[in-house]
Amino acid sequence: MKNLIVLLTIVLTITSCATEGKIEDIVVIGGGLMGSSTAWELSKYGNDVLLIEQQNAVYTFGSSFGEARISRSLGPNEDIFSYLQQTSVSETKNLIDYLNKGEKHELHSMEDIYTTSPVTYIYSKSQLKEVEALLDGQTDRYEYASNVLEAEEKFGMKIPDTTMVIREFKDYSGTLNPKVLIQKLHKAIRKAGNRINYNQKVTGLKKVDGIYKIEITNTQTGSSKTVLSKKVVAAAGPYNGTLVKEIAPYLTNLITPKRLFLSFIKINSAKYNALSIAQKEKLKASYPVAYLNSEIFYSMIEKFDEDDIPLLKTGAHFLRTDISDLDEVWKLELTTEEIQWSKENTLNYLTKLDLPIAFEDLEYERGYSCVYSLTQSEVPYVSNALDSDLEIDAGLIIVGGMSGIGAKGALAYGLFAADLVLNKKNNSYMYQKAMSALGSERMMKDIQNIDN
Repeated sequence: MKNLIVLLTIVLTITSCATEGKIEDIVVIGGGLMGSSTAWELSKYGNDVLLIEQQNAVYTFGSSFGEARISRSLGPNEDIFSYLQQTSVSETKNLIDYLNKGEKHELHSMEDIYTTSPVTYIYSKSQLKEVEALLDGQTDRYEYASNVLEAEEKFGMKIPDTTMVIREFKDYSGTLNPKVLIQKLHKAIRKAGNRINYNQKVTGLKKVDGIYKIEITNTQTGSSKTVLSKKVVAAAGPYNGTLVKEIAPYLTNLITPKRLFLSFIKINSAKYNALSIAQKEKLKASYPVAYLNSEIFYSMIEKFDEDDIPLLKTGAHFLRTDISDLDEVWKLELTTEEIQWSKENTLNYLTKLDLPIAFEDLEYERGYSCVYSLTQSEVPYVSNALDSDLEIDAGLIIVGGMSGIGAKGALAYGLFAADLVLNKKNNSYMYQKAMSALGSERMMKDIQNIDN
């Protein structure tokens, strides 16, 4: 018996050492849109990937939370964000094809993720040059109302004479559902034979002798462990700065998390049901909207309730506040002023649509505190990290600073990050232009300008 106990102890010790000593090929930290997209793109290429997420499989907070984000393609000639959106659509088609491969019936479709609808842009006359640049050589289909009469004729809108309106019409422009997209990405990652570890919060990241040591705490049990990996992708949204502070401490100076509020507004059922069929269709066809003023009011239909009444999600791109506790910010309730702003701006747009809705007809259903990870230029990073000598760290990729504009190009960012991990080349002009804007050369310049 004594010999048996000794033998079992040796076996358990060997097994434990083997587990602790295992070195992963690639670990992606963050299971939101960016991390999931990156993990999928790496899986698509046939790589062994571990995705780590601090929440469980059902998201309850975070920048990827929710059921609608604006997906829009319209941009000036050679606009990288148009390119990113269109690349993401193409990569999503590849995702859907992969998920359906080998199935007896088509279980997945693009329409699960995208709701195609016109995207409305409202500009002031002072932005005429910007509008002219946007429309010069434009290949996406659009309608443009440059004055009050044209807005009435083309869109049935009543606008002030200081305003212009553009509508974009393109497949998969409208909104996308991040909740469903993440679910499908995770399904594809697992179908490719890769792993997703939920409820794992990364509490430390170091590089020792060329290997990354990832300290992890289980958010349900409190137990801790260390994961070793040859390469790491940091895609943890606003947590990225803290995550990589020991390897790339400059990142906290390049990306600043800020709180934004989102309001969910409904037209009360009696008023909505009193609208004509034409008025209801007009409302649906007029969302999403972006009012390109100083605050950038935006609104979209999050979903329809059981009575087919739309829930309108409303926010302001530039109404940002500081964050004192990143772990608690998601729980903050909206202020009375924020709710009032949301109702007033929603009513302002509905009035432009010439719909018979009054302020008292709008009901605040709930609110949500969101976080933007902001870069100084408001352009994201998809870049190798840089070491203390500003040399490229080939094993650590940063995907962050999405500044509220990441969702529509999520799979493009994931594709770019995967290409950096694998050192894959793409010499197409727009790919190179986008990577120049997002990548390590720009990050190096930004680091050098920190103290300037």
